[in-house]
Amino acid sequence: MRAVLLTLAVLLVAGCGAGETEPGGGAMTGAVEQEPTGSVPQDGAEPRMPPPLELVSEAGRQRAAQGSYCVTDPDVGVGQCVDYEAPVGPEQVSVVRPGEVVTIAFAGADAVGGTASVRRLGCDEELVTLPLEPETRWEVELEPGAYEVAAVAVTFEAGRASGDTSGSLGVIVDATAPLEVRPAGPSATCETG
Repeated sequence: MRAVLLTLAVLLVAGCGAGETEPGGGAMTGAVEQEPTGSVPQDGAEPRMPPPLELVSEAGRQRAAQGSYCVTDPDVGVGQCVDYEAPVGPEQVSVVRPGEVVTIAFAGADAVGGTASVRRLGCDEELVTLPLEPETRWEVELEPGAYEVAAVAVTFEAGRASGDTSGSLGVIVDATAPLEVRPAGPSATCETG
């Protein structure tokens, strides 16, 4: 048990997820998952995943592409970190109307700390910063186009579990397209027009 606690302490001090972003990294880069690091579960116990990040709009519910995370759960006596070589991009996009109010939520989280960065899909320039809570309401006041909402190194508490997580959501602002949640499609390049 002492070895498990020592391993968890080393992982937390190491700053799990610190290498998530790379200069010039854009959305939808086809991130590759590395081997999970952390303690080995005891007695077949599975470590918990972080609370899923979701976007709820008139089009429906979109679950974010899961990025790097670390979870410590004293109930199962194990912690786990998973890192990605590059930032993950959205796997889905939600079509929303200009001015629509959407909800960004961490399902099952009791507390959340951090921000989400909104930028055009495939671009690095941040257009909006959203302070995050377990449920954040956001009025989408953006020009028509495709966007990414990226939450990176957001801390959370969910029951007795805690840690940090990241994820990526996709949004298409369009006044006339059918309201739907659909696959994001091929990798995007930065278009600012």
